[in-house]
Amino acid sequence: MTEKEARAFRSLVTQGSSSLTDAQVSTAPEILPRMKYDGALIPNGTRIYWNGAIKRASVDLWDREDQTPDNAPALWEDVLYRAGYRIIPEKITVGLSFSNGEIGWWGDTLYRSLHDSNVYTPKEYPSWWEEV
Repeated sequence: MTEKEARAFRSLVTQGSSSLTDAQVSTAPEILPRMKYDGALIPNGTRIYWNGAIKRASVDLWDREDQTPDNAPALWEDVLYRAGYRIIPEKITVGLSFSNGEIGWWGDTLYRSLHDSNVYTPKEYPSWWEEV
């Protein structure tokens, strides 16, 4: 494959990544676009690959160095998925609760929720989770 063909292929993959769910894209986050610092609009909701993590624009912003996730963290949110599974946050709100049977990462270990509307971490209520 020539360099020109590789760039064209990369462009198609990047365009297609916008239709993937957070769980799906977390299995291959490298397909997401990266910041180019060209001043272009980055629409609210756009996901990018940033320093090994997936970030989502929380507002419309500009592709400039002063608006990167490191320089303007309030403009970005973390996509809390890794390798297809949600990351279990330190504090689980009702809106982020885990359903019975749902699997999530706690540190480097996968756990399965044993209850619906689970708002407890494996550390807080170990009996509500099982290690996968």
